Amino acid sequence: MSITYQLKAHQKHTHLKFAYVDGHHHCDFAAHKHDFSELFLVVSGSGKHTVSGYEYPLRKGDVFIINGDIEHGFRDVNKLKIINLMFDSQTPFFEIPSMRQLSGYQAMFKVEPIARQTTEYKAKLTLDRKQQPEIEHLLAALKSEYQKAQPGFEVMLTSLMQQLVIALARMYQDQSEDLPQTTLALSRALVFIEQHFNDVEVNSDTIAKAAFISKRQLERLFRQFLNTSPNQYLRDVQLNYATKLLSEENERSVQHIAEQCGFADSNYFSKCFKQKFQQSPRSYRKKNRPDCYSRPKR
Repeated sequence: MSITYQLKAHQKHTHLKFAYVDGHHHCDFAAHKHDFSELFLVVSGSGKHTVSGYEYPLRKGDVFIINGDIEHGFRDVNKLKIINLMFDSQTPFFEIPSMRQLSGYQAMFKVEPIARQTTEYKAKLTLDRKQQPEIEHLLAALKSEYQKAQPGFEVMLTSLMQQLVIALARMYQDQSEDLPQTTLALSRALVFIEQHFNDVEVNSDTIAKAAFISKRQLERLFRQFLNTSPNQYLRDVQLNYATKLLSEENERSVQHIAEQCGFADSNYFSKCFKQKFQQSPRSYRKKNRPDCYSRPKR
């Protein structure tokens, strides 16, 4: 049974679910898992990266994304030096809605980590000589902010991580001719969902059309890589957005929020919401809305 490492063991700042770690591997690192996700860049040296039984040779400039539930390790290492950026898997502190609308982000951060568990996935991002200085500059700034922790460093870390992730996503997208067609199709589908989930007309047919594949192919890809159906994935995106609105907007009715999330029927919205979160939208709002105003005592 492999070891599961915890993010809290690496955190320098306990209130921020993030860690910057310089990794120097002079010997093999046995297969292990995390309770966090990890972005790592090979700075120097060489070795082999093992992911769910598959092996990938490592060299300078290689970038990998590893989800917490994926077993991975390093073998045949030779002065392997990597930079690890560790963050919460469920709610990455840097992720914003517009980021999820980038096909390169979906392909690199969502599809590729899952694909590596099921097959020997050939595609990966390796920074070239022109790309390395840009990424190294951002990483150096991240390390400095993380270690010095000056006032407002959390905002700086968030901004720098967003810049880093978007830069990597763009670089990943630029090599699209080398990516498997399944990755491209699935990332197109995920981007379409992020852009149109609040449209009541969106369904498996419209998603498949946007991804340029058949409905059967779409359903197969979602089942293979995401272990769900396109319609269920869409429903989860809608309901997760609903929690955001319910937490932030106290004045709008449940009917209005349902419509904003792509539901034509508020009763059906409430039923789906309760199935997922084991409470009604109104109960969720009552428990999670901020108490911005307090009544003065008389």
